Amino acid sequence: MLARLVPIEGTETIDASSRELLGRVLAEEIVAPMSLPPFRASAMDGYACRAADITATPTSPGQPDDILLTVVGNSLAGHPSEDTLAPGTCVAIMTGARVPDDADSVIPCELTERVDGRVRFDGTCPRGQYVREVGSDTRKGQPLLVAGSTVGPAAAALLIAHGCGPVKVKRRLSVALFSTGDELVAAGSTLIRGQIHDANRPLLEGMLGGAAIDIIDLGICPDTPDTLRQLLTRAEGADLLISTGGVSVGDADHVRAVLGESGSIDWWRIAMKPGRPLAFGFTGADQPWLGLPGNPVSVAVTTLMFVHPAIDRLLGRETAWPLPLMLPTRDRLEKDAGRVEFQRGTLVVDEQGAGVSTTGAQDSHMLSSLVRADCLVELDRESTGAAIGEPVKVHPLRAYGTAPF
Repeated sequence: MLARLVPIEGTETIDASSRELLGRVLAEEIVAPMSLPPFRASAMDGYACRAADITATPTSPGQPDDILLTVVGNSLAGHPSEDTLAPGTCVAIMTGARVPDDADSVIPCELTERVDGRVRFDGTCPRGQYVREVGSDTRKGQPLLVAGSTVGPAAAALLIAHGCGPVKVKRRLSVALFSTGDELVAAGSTLIRGQIHDANRPLLEGMLGGAAIDIIDLGICPDTPDTLRQLLTRAEGADLLISTGGVSVGDADHVRAVLGESGSIDWWRIAMKPGRPLAFGFTGADQPWLGLPGNPVSVAVTTLMFVHPAIDRLLGRETAWPLPLMLPTRDRLEKDAGRVEFQRGTLVVDEQGAGVSTTGAQDSHMLSSLVRADCLVELDRESTGAAIGEPVKVHPLRAYGTAPF
């Protein structure tokens, strides 16, 4: 699938200080326009001094190792002292404040005693102690962020700290969504016999929502080929089309047939549970399309495993697959061989240590299990389940986002 998808073109420019930059995908590499820190800074509250002055100069016969330095100024954050420092003198300094040019070490204040305008120090003070050198974090000209990076809070702070200005980002990816089914009605509607509320589109919008994506909600499509054809014309401007339902083998499942009239179906049905009827192809407008199953749990799991990587590819960024854990199961897990299975589970820590429990029945219509789950348990294709205490592969959902479901 990913090999068939081509990253979108088009960029926007956003100032590094703007909140609008959060969540956007960089279209170019960002290089440091300055070193950080831009000056030598103190890593401690204390006294900036010359290491050469720290010699065994007795202050009294009983204290042969004490050093006395005269305090000649203060260097505060944002209010630096003079750069010159005569031998035998020091400057009181705060964490983050500029270290005078003539100083090359900082003595922590907790190792000193202030006595009549002088500071007494007992110990050694190597050159460079508690001094943050220019560029000790980053050097001017050093790459900060690569193209395809998503700008999160830390990346935004990095750009602002370096005084970066306008930043080029990928334009927003437009994703068109629709659900299929005569039984579906919009949220808040009064149900009549045989109807259910469409929960799939709100679920998808929540899982896909982000600053880098524009959602186009096409609503609910009745189970008629002509209505579906009309809906597809409304979706032609989108970068990606996603449908839920209508991709199985029922008499009312028309999505694959209609898409295949002018487009192409690359593949249909996968050896995965939940999510078997998943389909992928292109519309007649050469628009990539993912046809998700109709049950909400299947929608959630296939979105994590297929839709998110497809969106990453279209935005030109790498998919960061979280590393799974191997944990013993606290329950017997049932499974038939033949498909990879992702079962909903909950992480537990008890007197036995860390483990995983099942949320119970694993039917793909059970939305309540998505709410209870904080992980997915992956059982491989040939597995026939797992006995109590057997190690299983666990995917914590928090690794996919704060609340991916």
